[in-house]
Amino acid sequence: MKLARYLVVTLAIASAACSTLKISTDYDPATDFSKYKTFAIKAGSAPKDTISADRARSALVNALSQRGLKQTEEGADLNLFPHFVLGKETQINTSGYGYGGWHGWGWGGGMQTTTVQQIPTGTLVVDLVDTSTKKVVWRGIAKDQISTSATPEERQQKAAEVAAELFKDFPPKKK
Repeated sequence: MKLARYLVVTLAIASAACSTLKISTDYDPATDFSKYKTFAIKAGSAPKDTISADRARSALVNALSQRGLKQTEEGADLNLFPHFVLGKETQINTSGYGYGGWHGWGWGGGMQTTTVQQIPTGTLVVDLVDTSTKKVVWRGIAKDQISTSATPEERQQKAAEVAAELFKDFPPKKK
């Protein structure tokens, strides 16, 4: 039983350490976020993949709903504009081995192999705009690698995790 618990904890830590998700948020510190009760989703820059866009929008609605905001079509306090950007990052991996030498002297040799990969990435930028002032009051950016082998269920889970992490500290606390 202890071994199973140890394995679960180890895997959880390892998966968190391997996460490539990067989150950043910014907001207007003069804004009173307690006055916002409703939001509406508006058209931002949409990706070509409408399935992924629908997943992301659904995850954003759930994340904001869990934060006490209610989605509405008209008369919203905030407009949410999601923007989707696809990109690629270059990953360079070098591995090798060597042999030989005795106390730093002698013959030796070895081999190294370098591989270069283009890793697909996705960036989600979320702007929350106050409908009365038409000013952006909060911005969140989430960037991560895109798995090309994930199942639809895994993609849905990932979208939910990204949205939850993006709005983890929303609304911002007054300082």
